[in-house]
Amino acid sequence: MLETTVKVRRKSRIVISGVLALVAAAGLTSACKRKRASSPPPALVAKAQPPLDTQRPTDARPALDPTFLILVWMETTPPGAAVRRLSDGHVMGFTPDTIEFGQSAEPVQVRFELAGYLPVTREVAVVSDGELKVVLEPIPKGRHSATKKSKASRGR
Repeated sequence: MLETTVKVRRKSRIVISGVLALVAAAGLTSACKRKRASSPPPALVAKAQPPLDTQRPTDARPALDPTFLILVWMETTPPGAAVRRLSDGHVMGFTPDTIEFGQSAEPVQVRFELAGYLPVTREVAVVSDGELKVVLEPIPKGRHSATKKSKASRGR
């Protein structure tokens, strides 16, 4: 009787594992090279900075662009008040609403007006987006006894 021996070949698994390890090592090496290439050497960083006397002061504000829109959420209690720009009297909207302004270093004065309530004037900083909430007070009901005659004095 002839015996047949079957050999299990584990070499293929070892070869595949070795190839995967080489690919992973190559990937890490290229990633490290890209990271080093993207950051300039310290000597170049020092040369790229302008001299101290020409640097902008730290308290200087960036230039403002009047074409850039600033959004301000305006809300009143009670709702429904007209938002009027005081400079030209233009009604910009009714509360609650998001009102658009051109970016400016100067604040804009607006007045909230609602029938039966005292008007309220506020300044709106139009440098960045924000919100403004206002509580309107009703017009006080005054006593008119000093200007009107009482019923008893009318008959005399």
